[in-house]
Amino acid sequence: MKTKLDRQADSRSFNRVADLYDACRPGYPEELVEAVLHKSGIPAGGKILEIGSGTGKATLPFARRRYAILCIEPGENLAKVAQDNLRQWPGVRWEIATFQDWQEGPAQFDLIISGQAFHWVPSPASFIKAAKVLKKSGYLAIFWNMQAENQGPVFEELAEVYRERAPELEDGKSSEDVILEREHELRACENFDKVEVFRFPWTRRYDTRQYLGLLNTYSDHLRMSEAQRAYLFEGVAKMVDRYGGVVEKSYNAVLYMAEAKK
Repeated sequence: MKTKLDRQADSRSFNRVADLYDACRPGYPEELVEAVLHKSGIPAGGKILEIGSGTGKATLPFARRRYAILCIEPGENLAKVAQDNLRQWPGVRWEIATFQDWQEGPAQFDLIISGQAFHWVPSPASFIKAAKVLKKSGYLAIFWNMQAENQGPVFEELAEVYRERAPELEDGKSSEDVILEREHELRACENFDKVEVFRFPWTRRYDTRQYLGLLNTYSDHLRMSEAQRAYLFEGVAKMVDRYGGVVEKSYNAVLYMAEAKK
């Protein structure tokens, strides 16, 4: 079981690979963004707080719709990349801090969003603080790209590479287990109600280089020694190249929405 220090180290690991994270991590389907806007009822010009903006993967589609966004991001390198990516959107600003350490003001936000990041904030404090900074009838929208069931020979051989070269990465918990756990945690929270969960299946194609780059942004892979990671990636690259140098990876973009109790 991971300790608090382990989790903190994992959450900071992305800052070391900010450019790679920006290049290789996927964004989110437009249908998810539209669902957030429709369900939350955020008015034109409304105020959004983003928890863990990373390099701006989730920030950009909301900035394009001209919402005022305050991004809370602890990684200076990640925030720097995000600022460059969103330089044409003056309504977006950043504070370098973890959400738990951020000094919040009075309830002022219409919507909180968090893509691929909310699980790094200790709960239940994460929900308590989120509800506190939302206006009456304000919404929380947290979402993740979860690995869907990828089938076929390429993924069967990929699993064999992992069993041979990095067996410790198989923790036995499925994506579906994680999805349900997060739903239960939100429904059990006394600070929010009207909980709804939405799923948006989609796929993305990666060539061998891009796929290795993606793997090199995962916290569990970043914990490996350089030698072991190189040994694993050698096996992965050979396998992907054997199938034409392309992997089509299936995702479930899972969105959880809830209204703050006031």
